[in-house]
Amino acid sequence: MNDLKFSPNTDGIEQIDFRPYMLENAYDYYKICTSSTHQRMSIQAVLCALSIEIILKSFHATVRSNEGQINETYEFEKKKALPKGTNAHDLMVLYEALPENIQHYLFNSLDLKTLSANKDLFTRSRYSYEQNANRSHNDRIIKLAASLICKMVYLYRSFGCEDPFIKFFDIEALYFREVRSFIMCNEP
Repeated sequence: MNDLKFSPNTDGIEQIDFRPYMLENAYDYYKICTSSTHQRMSIQAVLCALSIEIILKSFHATVRSNEGQINETYEFEKKKALPKGTNAHDLMVLYEALPENIQHYLFNSLDLKTLSANKDLFTRSRYSYEQNANRSHNDRIIKLAASLICKMVYLYRSFGCEDPFIKFFDIEALYFREVRSFIMCNEP
């Protein structure tokens, strides 16, 4: 597995603003739900939808305090980013607010189907005991969250982000274990 490298194409992306603590927070939600000994697909899916929401919002967030420190705080600029009256938790609305080059970098057509199918998962299913909550889940949203985290870390590194979370994050470990798993065999 040491020879495998995660290297998505960043052509067409000229500049991005770094929001590393948002990305770290998205990873925290992802990792807590996937590494818990108490596995519940419905909870994992909801937390991964939240993780994706944070990633998408990071493109429209401004630094509010602790600029340049590992505990920067941010504010999502909803009025600037989204049309009036839209749901700021709707993953498709957040996707559509992204610059086109970022849309193409982060999502392929299968990813968009997953995103669309789960666009309101966080708001509809965070309370699994409610009557209208989803009763059926699969791992596509979980893998999409992991993939987006990997792509974001790769993008930040490519543009010179020096945040410790970004610098020391093991992209290949997450991607090749949890998004694109490979069985490694020893040859005789």
